[in-house]
Amino acid sequence: MLSYLPFLISTNSFGVIAFIVLLGSSLIFTIPVFATRGMTQLVWLGIVGFILTVEAAGLVALGILVNNGTIWT
Repeated sequence: MLSYLPFLISTNSFGVIAFIVLLGSSLIFTIPVFATRGMTQLVWLGIVGFILTVEAAGLVALGILVNNGTIWT
């Protein structure tokens, strides 16, 4: 069913969508970082950095799978 959606077929459009998702989640996840000060801020920054790194790795892996034709979005 998803293969009939024309805006999700190309790898380039998937990359743009993944970039927007990453920017949006980074904005949402960094709210606690900006709300705290001191050592707590560094801890939150480390947690958010780890989450965003895992998310970026997942999106890159998904982009590679879409490019290879292994999965269709």
